[in-house]
Amino acid sequence: MAQVTIVICWRQGTENMLTACLKSIQQHTREIEYEVLLVNAEEEEGIQSTPRLTDVVFLKNLRYIGLPMTPEKASSKTHGKMLDAVIPSQIYSPFLLTMDSDCFPVADEWLSELINMLEKGATLAGILHPWAPPPVDMPKSKLEYRVRSQHCWNNTHVACQLIRTEDYRALYDRGCRYNAGDDTGLSLPRMIADAGGKIDGFKVSRCPIVWDGNLDPEYNRYVCLVYGDKVYHHGGFSRQRTEGDEMVFSKSFSWCEPLVLWGHGAQFLLDDAFSYQFKFDKEELIAAEKMQRLFGLASQKMLG
Repeated sequence: MAQVTIVICWRQGTENMLTACLKSIQQHTREIEYEVLLVNAEEEEGIQSTPRLTDVVFLKNLRYIGLPMTPEKASSKTHGKMLDAVIPSQIYSPFLLTMDSDCFPVADEWLSELINMLEKGATLAGILHPWAPPPVDMPKSKLEYRVRSQHCWNNTHVACQLIRTEDYRALYDRGCRYNAGDDTGLSLPRMIADAGGKIDGFKVSRCPIVWDGNLDPEYNRYVCLVYGDKVYHHGGFSRQRTEGDEMVFSKSFSWCEPLVLWGHGAQFLLDDAFSYQFKFDKEELIAAEKMQRLFGLASQKMLG
């Protein structure tokens, strides 16, 4: 039996990035027995839930589930509903890991390191949100506190989030759902933290360099991010391809995407010649930029 079930939700039109994801898992996950559960929302009657991959991907343990649902315009709601439809009912392994289709490993032993975090006492492990927690003296009644206390490196991101299946079943019985909370997967770390559980993971470490020099890459906590030099998260690929949304900061980092798709991975970002290593020396300014991006006027956004 597989030790870990990796649950990946994907959408039609994103098979090239899904190929990169599956090939990277295959390349960098050799020491752990795992299976991949691909979940698709069947947007049209009779559509096949098996993706048309752009290259041959051989995974010995691969399951497909097509869900008869019409995706809502808010993709985060669709994602949460897809996860809730299969977790925990379709999980038969001791560990489950949710993974976005544009998130994948860039180095070996990524999964064994996450499992080791759980074995050392964490309840939840994965990639950590790339922002600093709010100051301790910030009033908890402020909307800024609500946002920053969840989107910070005290909490894991659903794009790569590992938990023991039995622990999730216990949380599920207490009402935990991926579609609950302020965004997909946020209720899981919140319930664990409220119960005094430990959360661990990979902190953001790199992003692509900026060739044109018009943006301070320290402010990029959105796209093409490497976590702990172990896991890459492209960010927003499904929204960009299926709904026409522009990626945040895409002008400065768009050179990265063709290389990821062409090479079926993002290992090249571990090379200092192609990547910027975060210094974490402007965290309050970066948090202010995030809040402005969420609630302010576009003309007032700060980019460093």
